Amino acid sequence: MPSADRLSGSSSGRVLSSDWGGLSSKLICVLYPLKRVEGGDGWTQSRDVRTLSASDNFTVDDGFEVHCPITDGQQEMSFNWTSPFEGAGAESKAPTLSAMLQSGALTPLIDAFISKHTNSTTADKALATIAQSQGRTGITKLNSTQTFTGMPPVKLSVTLHFRAISDPKTEVRDPIAQLEEWAVPQLLASDGVIAGALTTGGDNGVLQTIYPSVVPQILGMKYGDMLYAPMVIESLGKPITNPRDESGVMISCSVQATLSSLAAWDRRDIRALYL
Repeated sequence: MPSADRLSGSSSGRVLSSDWGGLSSKLICVLYPLKRVEGGDGWTQSRDVRTLSASDNFTVDDGFEVHCPITDGQQEMSFNWTSPFEGAGAESKAPTLSAMLQSGALTPLIDAFISKHTNSTTADKALATIAQSQGRTGITKLNSTQTFTGMPPVKLSVTLHFRAISDPKTEVRDPIAQLEEWAVPQLLASDGVIAGALTTGGDNGVLQTIYPSVVPQILGMKYGDMLYAPMVIESLGKPITNPRDESGVMISCSVQATLSSLAAWDRRDIRALYL
Protein backbone atom coordinates (compact mmCIF):
# COMPACT_ATOMS: atom_id res chain seq x y z
CA MET A 1 0.00 0.00 0.00
CA PRO A 2 1.47 3.40 -0.95
CA SER A 3 2.23 6.08 1.59
CA ALA A 4 -0.64 8.10 2.98
CA ASP A 5 0.53 11.47 1.67
CA ARG A 6 0.04 10.34 -1.92
CA LEU A 7 -3.43 8.94 -1.38
CA SER A 8 -5.33 11.11 1.06
CA GLY A 9 -8.45 12.77 -0.28
CA SER A 10 -7.96 16.46 -0.88
CA SER A 11 -10.38 19.36 -0.52
CA SER A 12 -9.40 20.40 -4.04
CA GLY A 13 -11.72 17.67 -5.32
CA ARG A 14 -15.36 18.60 -5.97
CA VAL A 15 -17.23 17.22 -2.97
CA LEU A 16 -20.52 15.37 -3.27
CA SER A 17 -22.06 15.25 0.19
CA SER A 18 -24.99 16.02 2.44
CA ASP A 19 -24.90 18.83 5.00
CA TRP A 20 -23.86 17.32 8.32
CA GLY A 21 -23.38 20.56 10.22
CA GLY A 22 -20.73 20.43 12.91
CA LEU A 23 -20.04 16.69 12.70
CA SER A 24 -16.31 16.06 13.13
CA SER A 25 -14.39 15.51 9.91
CA LYS A 26 -12.89 12.39 11.53
CA LEU A 27 -16.35 10.82 11.42
CA ILE A 28 -16.80 11.57 7.73
CA CYS A 29 -15.77 8.88 5.24
CA VAL A 30 -14.08 10.19 2.09
CA LEU A 31 -14.14 8.13 -1.12
CA TYR A 32 -12.24 9.21 -4.22
CA PRO A 33 -10.85 7.72 -7.47
CA LEU A 34 -7.28 6.49 -7.78
CA LYS A 35 -4.89 6.02 -10.67
CA ARG A 36 -1.51 4.33 -10.87
CA VAL A 37 1.53 6.50 -10.37
CA GLU A 38 3.55 6.94 -13.55
CA GLY A 39 5.95 4.02 -13.71
CA GLY A 40 3.48 1.73 -11.94
CA ASP A 41 4.83 2.24 -8.41
CA GLY A 42 1.81 2.82 -6.19
CA TRP A 43 -1.38 4.84 -6.51
CA THR A 44 -2.36 8.49 -6.34
CA GLN A 45 -5.62 10.40 -6.35
CA SER A 46 -6.97 10.97 -9.85
CA ARG A 47 -8.51 14.26 -10.97
CA ASP A 48 -8.22 13.53 -14.67
CA VAL A 49 -10.82 13.91 -17.37
CA ARG A 50 -10.37 10.71 -19.35
CA THR A 51 -11.62 9.63 -22.77
CA LEU A 52 -12.73 6.00 -22.59
CA SER A 53 -14.00 5.69 -26.15
CA ALA A 54 -12.69 7.97 -28.86
CA SER A 55 -15.26 6.84 -31.40
CA ASP A 56 -18.18 7.62 -29.05
CA ASN A 57 -16.43 10.65 -27.50
CA PHE A 58 -17.25 9.18 -24.09
CA THR A 59 -15.33 10.87 -21.27
CA VAL A 60 -15.38 10.59 -17.47
CA ASP A 61 -14.37 13.16 -14.88
CA ASP A 62 -12.38 11.88 -11.88
CA GLY A 63 -12.45 15.21 -10.06
CA PHE A 64 -15.15 14.22 -7.55
CA GLU A 65 -15.10 12.96 -3.97
CA VAL A 66 -17.99 11.48 -1.98
CA HIS A 67 -18.12 12.51 1.68
CA CYS A 68 -20.55 10.88 4.12
CA PRO A 69 -20.78 9.50 7.67
CA ILE A 70 -20.79 5.74 8.00
CA THR A 71 -22.12 3.22 10.52
CA ASP A 72 -21.97 -0.56 10.96
CA GLY A 73 -18.40 -0.53 9.68
CA GLN A 74 -16.68 -3.90 9.84
CA GLN A 75 -13.23 -4.91 8.62
CA GLU A 76 -12.80 -8.61 7.90
CA MET A 77 -9.46 -10.33 7.46
CA SER A 78 -9.43 -14.10 6.95
CA PHE A 79 -6.38 -16.34 6.68
CA ASN A 80 -6.10 -19.79 5.13
CA TRP A 81 -4.31 -22.26 7.39
CA THR A 82 -4.46 -26.01 6.69
CA SER A 83 -3.12 -29.17 8.37
CA PRO A 84 -1.53 -31.16 5.53
CA PHE A 85 -0.06 -33.81 7.86
CA GLU A 86 -3.31 -34.94 9.43
CA GLY A 87 -3.29 -38.13 7.35
CA ALA A 88 0.22 -39.15 8.41
CA GLY A 89 -0.80 -41.07 11.55
CA ALA A 90 -1.82 -44.69 12.00
CA GLU A 91 -5.44 -43.62 12.54
CA SER A 92 -5.79 -42.70 8.87
CA LYS A 93 -4.41 -46.06 7.66
CA ALA A 94 -6.45 -48.33 9.91
CA PRO A 95 -9.03 -46.16 11.65
CA THR A 96 -11.21 -48.97 13.03
CA LEU A 97 -8.31 -50.99 14.39
CA SER A 98 -6.71 -47.88 15.93
CA ALA A 99 -9.99 -46.93 17.61
CA MET A 100 -10.43 -50.43 19.06
CA LEU A 101 -6.86 -50.49 20.37
CA GLN A 102 -7.17 -47.04 21.97
CA SER A 103 -10.54 -47.76 23.58
CA GLY A 104 -9.63 -51.28 24.73
CA ALA A 105 -12.51 -52.81 22.76
CA LEU A 106 -10.10 -55.22 21.04
CA THR A 107 -8.91 -56.86 24.27
CA PRO A 108 -11.96 -59.15 24.90
CA LEU A 109 -11.88 -60.35 21.31
CA ILE A 110 -8.18 -61.19 21.41
CA ASP A 111 -8.59 -62.80 24.84
CA ALA A 112 -11.34 -65.12 23.60
CA PHE A 113 -9.37 -66.08 20.50
CA ILE A 114 -5.95 -66.62 22.14
CA SER A 115 -7.26 -68.58 25.14
CA LYS A 116 -8.52 -71.32 22.82
CA HIS A 117 -5.37 -71.68 20.70
CA THR A 118 -2.45 -70.91 22.99
CA ASN A 119 -1.32 -71.60 26.51
CA SER A 120 -2.10 -69.19 29.29
CA THR A 121 1.42 -67.76 29.44
CA THR A 122 1.41 -66.78 25.77
CA ALA A 123 -2.12 -65.38 26.10
CA ASP A 124 -1.14 -63.28 29.09
CA LYS A 125 1.85 -61.79 27.22
CA ALA A 126 -0.27 -60.98 24.14
CA LEU A 127 -2.99 -59.36 26.22
CA ALA A 128 -0.42 -57.35 28.17
CA THR A 129 1.04 -56.06 24.92
CA ILE A 130 -2.39 -55.10 23.58
CA ALA A 131 -3.30 -53.47 26.88
CA GLN A 132 -0.38 -51.05 26.42
CA SER A 133 -2.20 -49.52 23.42
CA GLN A 134 -5.20 -48.45 25.49
CA GLY A 135 -5.39 -44.66 25.76
CA ARG A 136 -2.64 -44.21 23.16
CA THR A 137 -2.94 -42.27 19.91
CA GLY A 138 -0.82 -41.67 16.87
CA ILE A 139 -1.59 -37.94 16.78
CA THR A 140 1.51 -35.80 17.22
CA LYS A 141 2.33 -32.12 16.97
CA LEU A 142 3.62 -32.79 13.47
CA ASN A 143 0.26 -34.31 12.49
CA SER A 144 -1.53 -31.17 13.67
CA THR A 145 0.96 -28.56 12.43
CA GLN A 146 -0.72 -25.98 10.21
CA THR A 147 0.81 -24.33 7.17
CA PHE A 148 -0.18 -20.98 5.68
CA THR A 149 -1.69 -21.28 2.21
CA GLY A 150 -2.64 -17.67 1.52
CA MET A 151 -5.39 -15.16 2.24
CA PRO A 152 -8.11 -13.37 0.29
CA PRO A 153 -8.23 -9.58 0.02
CA VAL A 154 -9.42 -7.60 3.03
CA LYS A 155 -13.15 -6.79 3.04
CA LEU A 156 -15.00 -3.79 4.47
CA SER A 157 -18.73 -3.63 5.03
CA VAL A 158 -20.21 -0.20 5.80
CA THR A 159 -23.47 1.72 5.69
CA LEU A 160 -23.17 5.13 4.02
CA HIS A 161 -25.66 7.83 5.01
CA PHE A 162 -27.08 10.69 2.93
CA ARG A 163 -29.79 13.21 3.80
CA ALA A 164 -31.15 16.39 2.27
CA ILE A 165 -31.31 19.68 4.16
CA SER A 166 -31.98 21.98 1.21
CA ASP A 167 -31.37 20.15 -2.10
CA PRO A 168 -32.11 16.39 -2.39
CA LYS A 169 -30.48 16.22 -5.82
CA THR A 170 -27.04 17.48 -4.79
CA GLU A 171 -27.10 16.08 -1.26
CA VAL A 172 -28.56 12.61 -1.86
CA ARG A 173 -28.97 11.66 -5.50
CA ASP A 174 -25.65 12.94 -6.88
CA PRO A 175 -23.32 11.26 -4.34
CA ILE A 176 -25.19 7.95 -4.59
CA ALA A 177 -25.12 8.13 -8.39
CA GLN A 178 -21.36 8.74 -8.23
CA LEU A 179 -20.88 5.65 -6.06
CA GLU A 180 -22.88 3.61 -8.55
CA GLU A 181 -20.79 4.92 -11.43
CA TRP A 182 -17.62 3.90 -9.58
CA ALA A 183 -18.99 0.43 -8.83
CA VAL A 184 -19.99 -0.61 -12.36
CA PRO A 185 -17.58 -1.07 -15.29
CA GLN A 186 -16.54 2.29 -16.68
CA LEU A 187 -17.32 1.13 -20.19
CA LEU A 188 -18.80 -2.02 -21.68
CA ALA A 189 -18.46 -2.31 -25.44
CA SER A 190 -21.73 -2.95 -27.24
CA ASP A 191 -20.19 -5.21 -29.91
CA GLY A 192 -17.60 -7.97 -30.01
CA VAL A 193 -13.97 -7.28 -30.87
CA ILE A 194 -14.31 -7.90 -34.62
CA ALA A 195 -17.62 -6.06 -34.97
CA GLY A 196 -16.27 -3.18 -32.91
CA ALA A 197 -13.17 -2.90 -35.06
CA LEU A 198 -15.28 -2.80 -38.22
CA THR A 199 -17.66 -0.24 -36.71
CA THR A 200 -15.01 2.17 -35.44
CA GLY A 201 -12.61 1.64 -38.31
CA GLY A 202 -9.72 1.54 -35.86
CA ASP A 203 -10.44 5.03 -34.46
CA ASN A 204 -9.92 3.78 -30.90
CA GLY A 205 -6.43 2.45 -31.55
CA VAL A 206 -5.11 -1.11 -31.41
CA LEU A 207 -5.39 -1.71 -27.65
CA GLN A 208 -8.86 -0.21 -27.32
CA THR A 209 -9.98 -2.27 -30.29
CA ILE A 210 -8.71 -5.54 -28.77
CA TYR A 211 -9.82 -4.63 -25.23
CA PRO A 212 -12.83 -2.37 -25.80
CA SER A 213 -14.26 -2.39 -22.25
CA VAL A 214 -12.94 -0.72 -19.08
CA VAL A 215 -13.02 -2.21 -15.56
CA PRO A 216 -14.67 -0.43 -12.60
CA GLN A 217 -12.93 2.47 -10.88
CA ILE A 218 -10.23 1.83 -8.26
CA LEU A 219 -10.90 3.87 -5.12
CA GLY A 220 -9.31 5.21 -1.98
CA MET A 221 -11.23 5.46 1.30
CA LYS A 222 -10.23 7.63 4.25
CA TYR A 223 -11.99 7.39 7.61
CA GLY A 224 -10.84 8.43 11.07
CA ASP A 225 -7.13 7.69 11.30
CA MET A 226 -7.25 5.00 8.60
CA LEU A 227 -6.57 5.06 4.89
CA TYR A 228 -7.76 2.13 2.77
CA ALA A 229 -6.26 2.09 -0.71
CA PRO A 230 -6.46 0.77 -3.33
CA MET A 231 -10.01 -0.57 -2.92
CA VAL A 232 -12.84 -1.75 -5.17
CA ILE A 233 -16.60 -1.79 -4.60
CA GLU A 234 -17.89 -5.37 -4.56
CA SER A 235 -21.53 -4.61 -3.84
CA LEU A 236 -23.94 -1.72 -3.29
CA GLY A 237 -27.44 -1.95 -1.89
CA LYS A 238 -29.96 0.85 -1.49
CA PRO A 239 -33.71 1.11 -0.84
CA ILE A 240 -35.83 2.66 -3.60
CA THR A 241 -39.01 3.29 -1.62
CA ASN A 242 -37.64 5.94 0.75
CA PRO A 243 -39.50 9.26 1.25
CA ARG A 244 -39.14 11.58 -1.74
CA ASP A 245 -39.76 15.24 -2.49
CA GLU A 246 -42.26 16.65 -4.96
CA SER A 247 -39.80 16.00 -7.81
CA GLY A 248 -39.49 12.32 -6.91
CA VAL A 249 -35.93 12.59 -5.51
CA MET A 250 -35.15 10.73 -2.28
CA ILE A 251 -34.66 13.04 0.69
CA SER A 252 -32.64 10.49 2.70
CA CYS A 253 -30.96 7.18 1.99
CA SER A 254 -28.64 4.68 3.64
CA VAL A 255 -26.48 2.66 1.24
CA GLN A 256 -24.98 -0.71 2.21
CA ALA A 257 -21.59 -1.18 0.60
CA THR A 258 -18.97 -3.90 0.57
CA LEU A 259 -15.46 -2.90 -0.43
CA SER A 260 -12.43 -5.09 -0.94
CA SER A 261 -8.72 -4.41 -1.12
CA LEU A 262 -7.25 -4.86 -4.58
CA ALA A 263 -4.83 -7.49 -3.25
CA ALA A 264 -4.01 -9.35 -0.04
CA TRP A 265 -2.15 -7.39 2.63
CA ASP A 266 1.16 -7.90 4.40
CA ARG A 267 2.72 -6.08 7.38
CA ARG A 268 3.72 -3.10 5.24
CA ASP A 269 0.09 -2.55 4.31
CA ILE A 270 -0.99 -2.64 7.95
CA ARG A 271 1.63 -0.01 8.81
CA ALA A 272 0.41 2.18 5.94
CA LEU A 273 -3.22 1.76 7.02
CA TYR A 274 -2.92 4.12 10.00
CA LEU A 275 -2.26 7.78 9.30
